[in-house]
Amino acid sequence: MKVALQDAVKEIRREIQLRERLYPQWVASGKLNKATAERQLARLKFALELLEGKQAGQHGHQQELFE
Repeated sequence: MKVALQDAVKEIRREIQLRERLYPQWVASGKLNKATAERQLARLKFALELLEGKQAGQHGHQQELFE
C-alpha cells in the first residue's frame, strides 16, 4: 500500500491531537508516566516537523541550513 506524504502528515497531526487530549487523563490516572507522555509527544511533533519540511521541499520551497 502506497501512502502519500500529505496523508502521513494528516495522520501524525491526528495522532498528536488524540494524544494531547488523552495523555492528561492517563497521567492523572497513573496509566502513563508524565515524562514518557512528554517524550512521546515531542517525538511525534519532531516527526511532523520533518515531514512538513520534506513536504515543503517538494513544492519548491527549501529550508535554509544556516539562517
